[in-house]
Amino acid sequence: MAENYNQLKQREQNLSIQRNEKKRVIRNIKDIVEDPKTSDAQRAKYRTQLKNAQTELKKLESDIETTAQSAKSLAGESSTADIEKKYLELKRALDLQLNPDSDSAKKIQSDMDDLVGRYQDAISLKAGAQISPAVAKARLTGTAIPTLSTPAGIDPTSYQAKKAAEAQAAQGVKTDQSRKVNTPSTGTPIVSGKTPKVPSKKTPSKTDTALQDEALSVAATDLSLPEVLFNRVPSLKNLLERYVTEKWTADKLRKEIRNDNWYKQNSAEIKARYVQKYNYDDLVASGQAQGTTDYEMQIAKIEKSLAARAAQLGSGAASDPAALRKAAENLYITNRSEDQSYITDFLAASIRPITSMIGGKLTEGYSGAALLDYQNLQAIAKNNGFKLSDIIPGAQTEQQVLAGIANGTIDANRIAQDARKLAAQGQPTYVRDLLGQGYDLSQVYAPYKQTMASILELNPDQIDLNDPTLRMGITDKGDMNLYEFQKELRKDNRWQYTDNARGSVSTAALQVLRDFGFQG
Repeated sequence: MAENYNQLKQREQNLSIQRNEKKRVIRNIKDIVEDPKTSDAQRAKYRTQLKNAQTELKKLESDIETTAQSAKSLAGESSTADIEKKYLELKRALDLQLNPDSDSAKKIQSDMDDLVGRYQDAISLKAGAQISPAVAKARLTGTAIPTLSTPAGIDPTSYQAKKAAEAQAAQGVKTDQSRKVNTPSTGTPIVSGKTPKVPSKKTPSKTDTALQDEALSVAATDLSLPEVLFNRVPSLKNLLERYVTEKWTADKLRKEIRNDNWYKQNSAEIKARYVQKYNYDDLVASGQAQGTTDYEMQIAKIEKSLAARAAQLGSGAASDPAALRKAAENLYITNRSEDQSYITDFLAASIRPITSMIGGKLTEGYSGAALLDYQNLQAIAKNNGFKLSDIIPGAQTEQQVLAGIANGTIDANRIAQDARKLAAQGQPTYVRDLLGQGYDLSQVYAPYKQTMASILELNPDQIDLNDPTLRMGITDKGDMNLYEFQKELRKDNRWQYTDNARGSVSTAALQVLRDFGFQG
């Protein structure tokens, strides 16, 4: 069965790893062969191993090239249409930016520039020949293809002939060696009848492409940095360009890479995860992402875990797939998908009332652990004679307090004790002592509230802890016994309207009649 695009890309990556390992083995064998301390017998043995390893390396490089070509052929013509569509979307987004120098505008422009390279690869694949970046950009952006211009002081004929030859070479077109250009590079006219001197042939210097390949090989073999990172990480890309233009040695390249901030800030595991992400991005760009790569499966697993944890905490992120996806990608790249403390901090920041539809009506409220914490705070406030806003610490909002409780930076028990301290202000010493021991104001006045509710026939829950009549139960002289409290309650104007009062009057009248002999 033929391999699909994902399988071919994975095979190419595996072969590249094998190639890098084989190069490392070859270097080690060479060191042994070239070591003066190696015996002749050992040297002969290792030379044979070296020859075999070099043969295997050539085979691996051939397989990599074949696999890469097969993957490109599977990408098909659809990739050009996808890139053109994406470029148009980015162009529209850029046109909407009010400030062309803003960070968002620069990010969009950077994404557009990245698409040019992909588009060049796509149309080159379609044409069967390498298309120059200038032509690719012109076709993608719908602008005119740039023409050659002659710098001042340069002979136009020789300059344009040279540029034309370079353009042909870049597009894989062989120049006709039988055709002679009768204009020497110096621009000096040929004297009739004389044969111009032909400069001696020199060994051609390595092309920029060859130098880049060398640098990428060094980075991949010695530092485990595949090419995809140099294409995507700006600082690494800059080092690669400097290696070519400034003719660095391999040792200098290794040193500069090790000194690079991105390289130092990210562990080997995180670098490997970046590679997985960038490979996935390439699959998406070519329309080949099918959910089968390790990156896609890991992201899906993290998203599912985040959604469950968000619902448990009552975080609004549970209903925001885009936020969950972005968070999952960040957790994967930074290798923190198992860091529950970090995940809780992230999700707690999104705790907020959630809107839902019940019985055809919109309702709003907290959910999960945030709902329980909210109800607990409400109870703390009510049990000490306050509103919730009265006991929230500092200048924070209730959402910030709930987030702090969720991530452990705020202690609900401390809020309760602070509320008791606040309630103790102006209270008799007896009450202050009880509040200091952890009792709520509602517990201290509970017997008096029940008595007051019974005598005045009130709902206990409707009696405010700050009610002056209730507060009569405990004064600086001490706590009043309940019998005396009942007598005081009957002096309250509200008592005369109760059934209790009417019953007492009827009983008293009946007793008077009995005393005068009118009732048996």
